[in-house]
Amino acid sequence: MTLAPGLHKRARFVRLSTVFVLGLGLGSAACGSSTSPDDTRTPAAPSIIESFVEQVAVGGFRFFSFSTAQYGTINLTLNSVSGTDVPADVQMGLTLGRPDGTNCATLTNMNTQAGTTPQVSGIYEAGVFCAKIADVGNLTAPAQFDITIAHP
Repeated sequence: MTLAPGLHKRARFVRLSTVFVLGLGLGSAACGSSTSPDDTRTPAAPSIIESFVEQVAVGGFRFFSFSTAQYGTINLTLNSVSGTDVPADVQMGLTLGRPDGTNCATLTNMNTQAGTTPQVSGIYEAGVFCAKIADVGNLTAPAQFDITIAHP
């Protein structure tokens, strides 16, 4: 089969573009995933419990770094948020991430109110992580919070 002039180059460009886009998709999927879907290892259960009772300013955040020595489950629980003019059901930002200078680069996060069960949970390789609590625009006064980090 003979291709018209210029079609040979166009066909090659389409093939290379498809390979490049597929490679980007696979690379992006790997970056956001804590484990591969066919991983057969059993994750270690949380065995270390760290609790912090601190204060967060209006519009502010606090974060706490911690290390895990093995592949396993990390749970973050925002146990309570309280203070003058702070409603009991106030929504706060809760993030599990990696320390990044003076901040905590997000792996996963959500806006949540305090509760008794983990609001953020995941299975991760060993490494250095951080838990971050932030005002997402709901505080009118500083708030005291109690957060628990459970990890292997």
